[in-house]
Amino acid sequence: MTVLRCAGAMVLVCLCAAGAGAQEAPALRPHRVVLDGGVHWSGGYPIGDATAQLRGNAAGNAPPPFTLFAARSDVTRATSVDVRVGFALTSRWLIEAGASFGMPRVGVAISADREAAAQALEGEQLKQYVVDAAVLWHLPVRVGARARPFVIGGGGYLRQLHEERTLLETGQVFYGGGGVRYWLRGGSGAGRAVGLRGDVRATVRRGGIDFEDKRRVYPTFAVHLFVAL
Repeated sequence: MTVLRCAGAMVLVCLCAAGAGAQEAPALRPHRVVLDGGVHWSGGYPIGDATAQLRGNAAGNAPPPFTLFAARSDVTRATSVDVRVGFALTSRWLIEAGASFGMPRVGVAISADREAAAQALEGEQLKQYVVDAAVLWHLPVRVGARARPFVIGGGGYLRQLHEERTLLETGQVFYGGGGVRYWLRGGSGAGRAVGLRGDVRATVRRGGIDFEDKRRVYPTFAVHLFVAL
């Protein structure tokens, strides 16, 4: 929930800035293709807890169980390569599709073991693919002379392969957040534009590798180089 509050606060700040009125902001040219490429960082999230127990040998018909150990499993933080293609419907509205590839791990933390200290185990490495589509709105305000904030929302298909490629898990991701596009060149409505784009999102994952079949929320941060043709 903290991630969702942070993303919501960012969007609210951007909307307040937009409502305050602004000078002419740099913009994309309508009906043009925008190419993005870069990296994004995904936060880790839990995928289930388990406790190994044996029947206790205490007196009585229902003796308390004996705990061998407890295990907590997580999908670790990961860096992914991301490519995106967008189309500017207007100078403010853009639709885009993207694909990313990363290799997170399934980590396991062991605790409550009577015979050993708590320890973290490096689990298998996954191959993770995401294909998604999004809508992006550039706010009618600029930050400095060459930057413009935006809000973004979208969703897509998640595909996770176990390390030996013997098992495939699929699911969906949905996200919302905001960021800033910074023009290194162009942005005045004429000619090709080149610049940088950064954003932060709250991502909700449904399906995929999970021992409890729950929705998981985690943050993602992205930095891209864009070219507006």
